[in-house]
Amino acid sequence: PDYVVSPGTYDQKHIDRIGRLKNCIAYGPGILDLAHQPDEWVGVQDMEDSAGVMALVLKELLG
Repeated sequence: PDYVVSPGTYDQKHIDRIGRLKNCIAYGPGILDLAHQPDEWVGVQDMEDSAGVMALVLKELLG
């Protein structure tokens, strides 16, 4: 699959401002060109794959 780095901003600005956590990674599925559009959608398989990646990362980070 192709991967892109989004040119936009995410909620980490709020995490930094409110929680004072500077090191934050925003990750998730979706097609960049559809982001924040009226007809934005994410495929079910992409959501499942993303959830699997997040679960593995949390398992690694939390032990």
